[in-house]
Amino acid sequence: MSQISSHLAEQSSTSSRTTAFTGIQIYNSDSIKIHDSRSNYPPSCRNNLDPATQLPKYRIWWQRTNFRTKIVALVVAVGILPVLADRTLAQVGDRAVPQFNAQAEARVDDTDLANSPNQMPVTLLIETVAASLLLVGLLTAFFANRAIRPAKSIVDADRKPKSEPDKSYSPLAILNSAALEKVDASHQQIATIESAKKATEISLKFRQAQYLDELLKIATKELRRTLSADRVFVYQFNPDWSGNVVAESVLPGLPSCMKIKVTDTYFSESNEGVEKYINGRICVTHDIYGGDLTDCHIKLLEQFAIKSQMIAPITKNNQLLGLLIVNQCFEPRVWLPHEVELFSHLTKQVGVASEQVAFLEKQEADAERADLLTEITLRIQQAQFLEELLKTAVKEVRRAIKTDRVIVYGLDFSNWDGIVVAESVAPGWPQTLRVRIDDPCMRDKYAEMYQQGHVTVIDDIYQEGRVEDCYRRMLEQFAVKANLVAPILKNNELLGLLIAHHCSAPRNWQPEEIDLFVQLATQLGFAIDRVSLMEDMETDEE
Repeated sequence: MSQISSHLAEQSSTSSRTTAFTGIQIYNSDSIKIHDSRSNYPPSCRNNLDPATQLPKYRIWWQRTNFRTKIVALVVAVGILPVLADRTLAQVGDRAVPQFNAQAEARVDDTDLANSPNQMPVTLLIETVAASLLLVGLLTAFFANRAIRPAKSIVDADRKPKSEPDKSYSPLAILNSAALEKVDASHQQIATIESAKKATEISLKFRQAQYLDELLKIATKELRRTLSADRVFVYQFNPDWSGNVVAESVLPGLPSCMKIKVTDTYFSESNEGVEKYINGRICVTHDIYGGDLTDCHIKLLEQFAIKSQMIAPITKNNQLLGLLIVNQCFEPRVWLPHEVELFSHLTKQVGVASEQVAFLEKQEADAERADLLTEITLRIQQAQFLEELLKTAVKEVRRAIKTDRVIVYGLDFSNWDGIVVAESVAPGWPQTLRVRIDDPCMRDKYAEMYQQGHVTVIDDIYQEGRVEDCYRRMLEQFAVKANLVAPILKNNELLGLLIAHHCSAPRNWQPEEIDLFVQLATQLGFAIDRVSLMEDMETDEE
């Protein structure tokens, strides 16, 4: 039993030492408490620690004390020095008085003996106090200078001229530069995302347009709003590369560019400008006076108070239809990259939407023309007499192709001279009814061509090279700028000509308009044949 008890005691002793050394005590299965391992050392272990690793308590206290406490301690210690010195000198003086008294009685009188023992301690006391105060002042100045050194360095740095570049690339400067770059990149990314959202919204509005005029109005309005610009307009090219402003959105108070015609030699005299814009050129001008613009171009822009602008092409099927132009009028403007990108993207969307609108308009126009052809044919067939037939024909044809004048020109087969037998003309233009025309060009060249079904299309009598002078002079008498001529045939015989005149301006006749005009001339020939037959039958009956 004694051996077992002693064995258990040794195990308990060993267990307690091990637990104390590790510094971890387990109270139960749910909690663990950690103690300072050194404070829980057993006495045997504490006595066996290496003395070299032990530090004096005052050094440990001094390392753990903050800077402010150290200053206070030093000042207090220096202040106590005079008191300690005074007490020490007083004790020394008390011990030395009996010895000096005997000698002093034989040398000096009573007054000198009474003052000499205390005079030396007082002098030492004064010197000690002065030295202590000086030391306190020096310590105070040293620690004060050390304390204000960081603030002084900051002030000195602020006083340096800002124009002097800092050649030191400290980690803090690098971090600040990197942070600024990240902020700029973040702002650019946010602007790009916002531009993408706006582009999507505006593109949806483009696709909702059903007509070209509606599309261009939406485009100019939305672009001016999105880019916060002063003016946005669409410049549409004519066949001769002159152009007209066909749509505009402008800030109130600024001059309007609407319906202004401009001829730019950059497009009319060479194909260089056309090819560049077909290939996707974007012209960005931050300041019209700081670029490469010519004086005549600057004067043109000054008429409309333009200070800066962006120009992008509107294309369809690799053809340049026009230009979309954004103006800033009150002051020059630096166009940001995401603004240029948004403008370019939306201009392309205008081109895509114009193709869609053109397709829808073509389908609708084809249906309308088919209905119109059927309607006019029925009205012509209802005519009982030739004069009534011709009047109905010219009236309905002018309404169908929306032109200024339509006539029926009857021919004399003997000499190919002609006379206007029917006319429908818009108010304000010369009338040609019953006018006989002597056209030598008709006899010499065109009679045979019209018998074979030739159709003449002239968009501008002054730009068309194949228009002879005699024919141009004859057209000028009736203020004609553009015309269409189709033959009226009866059993392959040329009865006359159906002629359309456009007088207000040159006109680019569209293929669908020409096709409708030719079909109506054909139906008119059938109707004339029918009415002539009816009149011949009535004549025979009489």
